[in-house]
Amino acid sequence: MLELVRVSVCPNPEMIVVVNAGLEALCSHIRFPEDKSRRLQLATEEIFLYALSTIRKADLRSIVTIRFRGHADGFQIVVEYVGPRGALDSYLKPGQLQSLRVNDFDGVGLCLAANVLDYLKATYWTAEGINSYLLSQNSR
Repeated sequence: MLELVRVSVCPNPEMIVVVNAGLEALCSHIRFPEDKSRRLQLATEEIFLYALSTIRKADLRSIVTIRFRGHADGFQIVVEYVGPRGALDSYLKPGQLQSLRVNDFDGVGLCLAANVLDYLKATYWTAEGINSYLLSQNSR
């Protein structure tokens, strides 16, 4: 998996425009199918907003880093920030999403993201204090 671009933005909801514009341009550049590109953009937006919600609840100003990775069979996005785990992160593992009770916007967004992606996983890197979300979409 080749990292194509890395972007760091302030924890502001309006920054999703920057993230999605970059993602759309990269998907076009590598000839990623448009329908899959739109799904990836939607999921990235939901995960980005969930990360911002977690940052805001912790009263932090953590920078959010988005890494764009591509290869012949698909595309990956990694959304990361320094800070605490998100309240719903334990559900973002294979086989766990179905037990999530959707009773707020964060839960709805995570379900939406998981349902349009081929793969979604949250990882907390304890030593570094980094929360990381891996989003993956195959091109087929």
